[in-house]
Amino acid sequence: MYFRRRWRAAAAVLTLWSLLAATGTTAATAAPARTANACGPVMFVVPGYRDGGHEMLDHAPAGVNPVRIPYPNAESDINLYTDVDTGVANLRTALYNLYVKSHCDLDTKVYIAGFSLGALVAGTVLETEPPGRNIQGILFSDGRRQAQESNWPGDPGGLIGHLPVPGPGGSGLRPVDGFKYPTLSLCNGPNAAGHADGICFMSNIGDLNGYFTSHPFYTFDVARELSIHGEGPYPNNLRNRVIP
Repeated sequence: MYFRRRWRAAAAVLTLWSLLAATGTTAATAAPARTANACGPVMFVVPGYRDGGHEMLDHAPAGVNPVRIPYPNAESDINLYTDVDTGVANLRTALYNLYVKSHCDLDTKVYIAGFSLGALVAGTVLETEPPGRNIQGILFSDGRRQAQESNWPGDPGGLIGHLPVPGPGGSGLRPVDGFKYPTLSLCNGPNAAGHADGICFMSNIGDLNGYFTSHPFYTFDVARELSIHGEGPYPNNLRNRVIP
């Protein structure tokens, strides 16, 4: 009975998350063609549900070409598990095309940025992409966000990391040394507007205020956040930051 109650609560939260994770209104259907230098610096962007966080495309570091990674994230796409799997496959294909089809050097600068549902996609690839490449990750509101190596004492970590069953993107919090590449993970904390973002900072899941006001409220300014918190290398390839 206890497990059943916990699972029902977790399922309700996941459903709520899928409905509230948007800051945009339309989903991407195709990645724009890269007509400039194919091996120039690139930022692969994975927005959230209904294209939430698509503003990342407008805030790449200077001289970096932003490319949207398409995957099922429209309002009709509610199967978070298969959506994440598809996003992971599409992001891996984009990396394959860069290194293999375009014959780009492994030292080509690559940024991988994701928000919410897209952070689960980006985080999975940052954990599993083979080492030896010049990649920097940045995640906004990762549901499996690690509790350790945080600037907030007592940081609880992400919601999915506390579910009694595997959530979309995997089970448990990400291992503290799980990322293969330097990754900046950002989360709105208790001092943010609307309190903590319950997706990446599991506070009181019964308090919906943070879902409405704090989860979509990020700058999505990748260049600015990297200038504030620094690019890698980081200890354990992870820099956890609760903001503001």
